[in-house]
Amino acid sequence: MSDDWDDDWDDEPKKKRGRPKGSFNKASKAQIERVCADGGQSPLEYLASIYQNEAEDIRYRIDAAKAAAPYVHARLSSTEIKAAVQEISQEEWLESLN
Repeated sequence: MSDDWDDDWDDEPKKKRGRPKGSFNKASKAQIERVCADGGQSPLEYLASIYQNEAEDIRYRIDAAKAAAPYVHARLSSTEIKAAVQEISQEEWLESLN
């Protein structure tokens, strides 16, 4: 065999295949178009219209806001705090304040 082979073919980035992450497939697009067709509202828009309507009962407004919140605001992630705890007596603590 020849040693003239070019080993640089691994350095090229591979092409991504398939549907990009977060994009809609045909069925999802069709469903969205059916819901929003003829001036109709999406479910999120409907919920927003309920919680923004001051004439609506407050209980329904709160429930609509709760249902719409995950689609509008990201959920906060928990964080872990690592702290060193030193055991000191009450007298030592009081002295450290002075």
